[in-house]
Amino acid sequence: MIPLGSPDFSAAAAGGKASSLHHLITDGFPVPPGFIVPADADLDYIRSELELAVATLGGYPLAARSSAQLEDLAAASFAGQYATYLRITTLTGLIEAIEACRASGNHSHALCYLQRNGYEANGGRISVLVQKVVDASAAGVMFSIDPQTGREEHALVECCHGFGERLVSGQVTPTRYVLRLEDGSVLEHQAGAENASLDHETLSKLCRYALELQAYFGTPQDIEWALDRAGQIWILQSRPITRIHWRSDIDEFTNANFRDGGVAARVCTPLMYSLYRDAFQDSMQRYFVTIKLLPKTGPQRCWVKMFYGRPYWCASAVKEVLSKVPGYDEQRFDRDLGIQKEYDQAGPRQTPVTLHTVVRALPVALALEREYRRQLRVTENYGQRFSHDEAHYLRSAESFPAMQDDEFSSTLLAVLKFHQQVQGDYFTTVYNHANYQTDFKKLVNRISHATGEPISSVVLMSGLLDVSHMRMQRSFLKLVGAARQQGMDSAAWDVTLEDFLQTNSHHGDNELDISALRWGECPERIKQMVEEVVYAGIEPKDGDTAAREQFALHSAEVERVIAILRRNLWHRFRFEKSFRKRLNTARKYASRREQMREYSTRADRVMRQYALEAGRRLHRGGWLSHEEDVFMLHTEDLKALAQHRADKARMLAVTRFRKLMYRGYRSLEPPGELGKGISQQTSAPRLESSGAVLLKGTGCSAGRVVARARVVGALAECTNLRAREILVTRSTDPAWTPVLGLVSGIVTEVGGLLSHGAVLGREYGLPTVLNVQGATHIIKTGQMLEVDGTLGTVRILANEAAMPVMCPGEVKCAPENAKHLAIETMMRAEIVVGGERK
Repeated sequence: MIPLGSPDFSAAAAGGKASSLHHLITDGFPVPPGFIVPADADLDYIRSELELAVATLGGYPLAARSSAQLEDLAAASFAGQYATYLRITTLTGLIEAIEACRASGNHSHALCYLQRNGYEANGGRISVLVQKVVDASAAGVMFSIDPQTGREEHALVECCHGFGERLVSGQVTPTRYVLRLEDGSVLEHQAGAENASLDHETLSKLCRYALELQAYFGTPQDIEWALDRAGQIWILQSRPITRIHWRSDIDEFTNANFRDGGVAARVCTPLMYSLYRDAFQDSMQRYFVTIKLLPKTGPQRCWVKMFYGRPYWCASAVKEVLSKVPGYDEQRFDRDLGIQKEYDQAGPRQTPVTLHTVVRALPVALALEREYRRQLRVTENYGQRFSHDEAHYLRSAESFPAMQDDEFSSTLLAVLKFHQQVQGDYFTTVYNHANYQTDFKKLVNRISHATGEPISSVVLMSGLLDVSHMRMQRSFLKLVGAARQQGMDSAAWDVTLEDFLQTNSHHGDNELDISALRWGECPERIKQMVEEVVYAGIEPKDGDTAAREQFALHSAEVERVIAILRRNLWHRFRFEKSFRKRLNTARKYASRREQMREYSTRADRVMRQYALEAGRRLHRGGWLSHEEDVFMLHTEDLKALAQHRADKARMLAVTRFRKLMYRGYRSLEPPGELGKGISQQTSAPRLESSGAVLLKGTGCSAGRVVARARVVGALAECTNLRAREILVTRSTDPAWTPVLGLVSGIVTEVGGLLSHGAVLGREYGLPTVLNVQGATHIIKTGQMLEVDGTLGTVRILANEAAMPVMCPGEVKCAPENAKHLAIETMMRAEIVVGGERK
């Protein structure tokens, strides 16, 4: 017998359900006491031990619940697949219940569920959890998010009198509550067959447990609970919610560009969200007014919101405005930004080019051309003014110990204004870059159509030579060289590292998480990265050489286009001058966008220092429970505190609530698109006649490569990277620049032609396919991939060379044959893409 909460507890012997409850009971959650009977225990042999264990619990009645190794998973709950028995009153009854629980693992419906979800039949080995039965006055289930509406600020509670199995088995219509998670207030109430009403105190406690359990597991929870006759709430089970109806009651929102290595790549702190919100709201409204797509006196629109711990921007509002422009094509807009959307029968929205639409949009076209030139002037020597302000605020930060609170508050307000200005300038550059690239591609398409010759926009935008992040790669190469030649204990290494940090200290593994450390704060992280490269024996790409090679391809494509135009006098007159001018500006905007992102990241570093100091001061003053709670504040909270307009009790309550919500969504991967007209159905991979599995995405850097996959979830997971492998990850950001110099191709789940990953893929000359749905779940490390950045395809090859590779510390089992590999891959893909991710 293995008691719940015992130091000798074994998750392998206990199974999923019991393991979950064991962790809860050891961390102080109210879980009924119990013990586990392992799946291989001989019941005849342990009869006396069972009697002793029952006595330790205080005797009967007891409950026996199945606890399989495969149960309560994020992608498959196994709810209702195995047996549970309640109100057991004798030892004989307990033994019979244990045997029945074990046997339920071989029931046809359980075996079918295993097979449908891609698991082996022996994955259903059943341990049994035996617990003291709660003398319940009421019981039920609770969801920490409303699974029917997708509202994450709401909890759904269903309950009945007595034991909850009548509810979950459908024997009684439950009483139903929709609650506001923050305070437990009732938003909806439906009396069930028994009208099992709960008082406000009980509902508030349930909300607290919903928040705490969600935060504990990092994802929304489906919780079974019981209320005993003394008023104590007991947690009987907590498992991930496997089916959520994502928000469809809102306009179309997307986190495209935000999730491609941005603030939506992972759960976002409230402070970081509000910093982005302020800059995005102001700059987007101002931009559309400037280019005369919105009136000056019109209302302020909502351009950005937070859902499921991530910021999303309102795509439908942006599309509504852009649809006034002749030639607007919704599908091209979505593809360029990496928006994953399926269109209804009417198809994507398009605006025809007619005399009427052109005349109406003429003021917009003129204003847009002026805006293009204006923003290029703004960014021309941006570093001079930025560096002056940055240096001023960093010098002030050195005086924090001597700075009085009022002086600090005044400087903090100035830093918030500085940060918003820099982010606004960055966003405005992004808007112009996106619009100009669209205009340029329209020109390229017209030239291609007029001449009958194919022209590659991707190649034309390659070889920029002045991408700011490539300077990081040059410094990283020097670090690797110093490590190999002089060693990491040498003076030469120390000097080279100091030089690297001089220009890259503001970067970090998760640099768009303002609460995360920067490399300047943990130089040992850079040493670790270099050690990994030296140990693996990988020769990093020379970014300058790669960029020159790509520039040569670009130049050849330009010469080819010019030669095509000069074959025909009319084509030359009509297109050549415009083509040269617009290509030059398009490339300039691509470089400026990356440059402005660098300034944006440096501004984040400044903001982080001031936020940390604000946290220290507010904690000392009793405004925050912990210093790091400052990252749970919004900018308006910081301003209210700096201006002495805040309420201490409210500040403590709101930071506690936001911290629980923030932690509760750290392991959830919500969809990239939400709202009306958005279909969450995703395109399934295709099994080809050759046995290969075909995945489709957006080709962002031309070329084709065949190599093994290395699937990683974060920069820190690149430890086992081997030479020439293909990087498969969710997204990348500037901190990944050195890693991208080690691989032979890039595959990501998000991103489009204008994303950071696409730019670096082109500069390194790496075949790159972005926006491959479910890539990190479907592809496994060691599989042989064919990545075609021209066609936008990824193939998981089915041949003997595709067997997984062994890496230090890894143990893998290879499939019996190549056909098995293809089928196994398709089954995994069906789980992730085909609908069983409930």
